[in-house]
Amino acid sequence: MRAARFGVALAAVSIAALLGAAAASATASHDAVLARKGVTLALHRHWIEASDAQRYRNDVGRTLYDISRLPKLRARVLAVQLEQITRLWDSYTRPRALALFTQLEANLRYLETHIIPPSRVDVTDDEGVVYRWFPGKGLEFHPLAAFGALNAAALAQDPERTSTLATALVARAIPRDSRLIWEYAFPFGSGRPPWASGMAQAVAAQALARAAAAVENPDLSAAAARAYAAVPPLLLSLSAGPWVRLYGFDREVVLNAQLQSIVSLLTYARDTGDPNAAALAQRLDDAAKALLPRFDTGDWSLYELGGAYATKEYQLFVTQLLAKLASLTQDPVWVDAAARFHGYYYDPPQVTPGPPTPTIYPQPLDGFLDTAPISITLSQNASGSLAVAGQVITFRFTRGTHVITWKPLPGVAPGTYPVQVAATNRAGRKSTVKLPPVVVAADVAPQVTAQLQSGTLTWQAVDPGTPSLALHVDFSDPNGVNPS
Repeated sequence: MRAARFGVALAAVSIAALLGAAAASATASHDAVLARKGVTLALHRHWIEASDAQRYRNDVGRTLYDISRLPKLRARVLAVQLEQITRLWDSYTRPRALALFTQLEANLRYLETHIIPPSRVDVTDDEGVVYRWFPGKGLEFHPLAAFGALNAAALAQDPERTSTLATALVARAIPRDSRLIWEYAFPFGSGRPPWASGMAQAVAAQALARAAAAVENPDLSAAAARAYAAVPPLLLSLSAGPWVRLYGFDREVVLNAQLQSIVSLLTYARDTGDPNAAALAQRLDDAAKALLPRFDTGDWSLYELGGAYATKEYQLFVTQLLAKLASLTQDPVWVDAAARFHGYYYDPPQVTPGPPTPTIYPQPLDGFLDTAPISITLSQNASGSLAVAGQVITFRFTRGTHVITWKPLPGVAPGTYPVQVAATNRAGRKSTVKLPPVVVAADVAPQVTAQLQSGTLTWQAVDPGTPSLALHVDFSDPNGVNPS
């Protein structure tokens, strides 16, 4: 019966997969028609050359072929990529078409020879342009990562790599009056493509200015200025001052975006002598210093204002940015913050023992001193374990003082038991600390003294293992008192 049910279930899954593949193929065919229509329209409007049109049509045909023959997951990603191109079919200007179709080519090359990656991966093409993998979407042209690569090439004093990548990125820039904008072509959060990032624009200005100096190309200097011109329209206006939009479509106040933009604009202003960029960098700096306490949890940082703790990756990024700001400005605020955040990430959590644990008397279980309250104070949010008498108690605590209750297992003999705590912070730093031992004692018969004088019985009993005693008095007993 089970085998039959399994066979029915497997058949249902197979049918669903086939139907899904058929639907994806039908959608891709429709998208291909629209993409080709867009290429023809762009050619007639003289946005692209005939050689470009032929190249892009070939890309569409190759995509349909791969969708028909590649494993379903890879084929589905290519279908998504084709659908992205279709969204903008009526606006294939030269830079946009280049960015969209070279991204499609990057996906074709990758997926024809690789399985779906299990985690994030960056892929570069022959010009050094960076494409980042997003689950369900594929490899996406990533301006921020690409300009990060250009920064690295310029700093490495590699003129060939710098010139090639800078030229490729400028070719993908969308002109808007005096600005150059690098677009993200995929949906993200509530954003619909194409959208831009103020942070990416700031890094673009920095990287292009560095590249211009490295290869002595005035055209790149002009491109850097136009990249910078796109930053002010991508600012939020807060009570503390301007804040850079990480995503141009929303109002998230993200710490790393502001810090990176300050670093990039300070460098850009220094390299170009642009007073407007220097003034904007200072205004961003003032706003960041005003709001930094609201991001600082005392042991980590928030990713965005009022949001959740930053991931380990972003905490390290913020730590590195603060170090750069401290070095660039020598401002005491940033110097102090850099040292503090360095400790948050690199220092193991400190575990401070609380007051000594009282001796416990677990037998008999009478609700008094049966368990040991072990107090610890953590310098950071941490997870860990407490080990005592062969038992291990796991925990996840915030920064501060906490009490872990140890309840001995039945049969634990009286004695003195060492206590050890291991704590690991969000960055994976670990500390191990020995705490004062726990004493387990036996609850024996109480010590009783009694005296009968002039018909009055007085008595006293001591039993540290219980708060109450039952007393039985037998007047026929010569000794007068029988505790029970």
